[in-house]
Amino acid sequence: MAVEAALAGLRAEINCPICLDDLRDPVTIECGHNFCRSFIQQSSPDLQDWFLCPVCRHPCQETHLRSNTQLGRMIDIAKLLQVTRSKKKRQEGSRLCKKHSQVLTLFCEEDQEVLCPLCTEPPNHQGHQVRPVKEAASHHRQRLSSYIEKQMADVQKLISIQSKQLLELREKVQKQKQKLASEFEHLTQSVEREQEKVLSRLAEEEKGIQQKLIANTTAFSDHISNLKALKKEVAERRKMSDVKFLMGIRSVLHSCGSLLPPAVYWVQLRREECSLPPQYSALQKIIQKFREEVTLDPETAHPNLLVSEDRKSVTSVRKEQRVHWNPKRFLVDPVVLGSEGFACGRHYWEVQVGDKPEWAVGVCKDSLTKERKQFPPRRKGKCWMIQLRNGDYVAQGSVPVALVLKEKPRGIGIYLDYELGQVSFYSLNDMSHIHSFMDTFSEVLKPYFYVGCDSKPLTIRAVRDYEG
Repeated sequence: MAVEAALAGLRAEINCPICLDDLRDPVTIECGHNFCRSFIQQSSPDLQDWFLCPVCRHPCQETHLRSNTQLGRMIDIAKLLQVTRSKKKRQEGSRLCKKHSQVLTLFCEEDQEVLCPLCTEPPNHQGHQVRPVKEAASHHRQRLSSYIEKQMADVQKLISIQSKQLLELREKVQKQKQKLASEFEHLTQSVEREQEKVLSRLAEEEKGIQQKLIANTTAFSDHISNLKALKKEVAERRKMSDVKFLMGIRSVLHSCGSLLPPAVYWVQLRREECSLPPQYSALQKIIQKFREEVTLDPETAHPNLLVSEDRKSVTSVRKEQRVHWNPKRFLVDPVVLGSEGFACGRHYWEVQVGDKPEWAVGVCKDSLTKERKQFPPRRKGKCWMIQLRNGDYVAQGSVPVALVLKEKPRGIGIYLDYELGQVSFYSLNDMSHIHSFMDTFSEVLKPYFYVGCDSKPLTIRAVRDYEG
């Protein structure tokens, strides 16, 4: 009733005092009253410059007629409100059951349908909870409001947990930085360069996780926005009539049930380790810690290779040895593998190459023994080694890299960091770094030895025998 009275008052205010109809092309005269332009111009035909206001009789100049466009827009809005209100009343009056043409006064909770009394006659909706529309609408309004409020509270808790993850990430990164810094404290310039690479990877990982955390926080913000929009929709629907409110209750409840918050993204920082390249002097303790007593596996040796009894030395011979068949044995090139397999951790061993004209040492995947054995291995990502062949030093990995060495190495130190994905090679002449491979390892790695066809031996040295 208050709305009807307000609309009636508004209609009275937008009438022209002359024609008593809605103002058309409204103008405002000097005294402040509003009229239709055409009627105020026609009201005093005998006066050329002056006329009296038909309402308050104030003398006004005809040239001081000011168009009131804002009032014109308000009149259009008032007309639209009047039309909308009339249409709504017609619609309210037509809320009848389509099947029985009866007034919809009941609501079935199980089927969530608005019903008329005839709809509830058996067997339809038999055993269902049916209650008056007004009671059902009140129940569901309260239910929706409670649901939205609970969802808002739950999401706020999740956002609080998510926000803490950024702080935990910084703490974890800081701890790892401190650990890495302590490991790098006594290393040489080459190790410092390695530290920079590791910290760069850690920073990239931190940045990546931060982006994921920020993206997830944004997702929570979007979810909050969706909840607010749903809350607004519910608030608007609560103002509807009971029948209209319940007519769309199914879609609203479906929206509520399907609006799930994003999952909290938990920080899992990969453990970074610095590479500890074995250097003479400061790193001798580290070499001792990670040294491996590598031995040769005769079961993999080419028939023209002779493995010593202690399995520390191998020599190429002209006469093929009598060996039993083994699927792991290399048959194309003079290659033998180490007996030890590495699937984690750090490992270091040394190989004496002397003045052999041809050789290769490194690591390979254990699965290489199941393929056709050819040197160098045709399939990329199977072997990581350095070799001397035809007088040239080459790092053989995914992509061959030519090496320029100041001095011919008489021995090679090999350092494997499985978790870091690094294989490094060092000259035993002065413990200088030759080359490092960076990759990702996912299966067992074994020491790899290409002996060549000359008669000079390839020998695995005990680390404790090295004297510089």
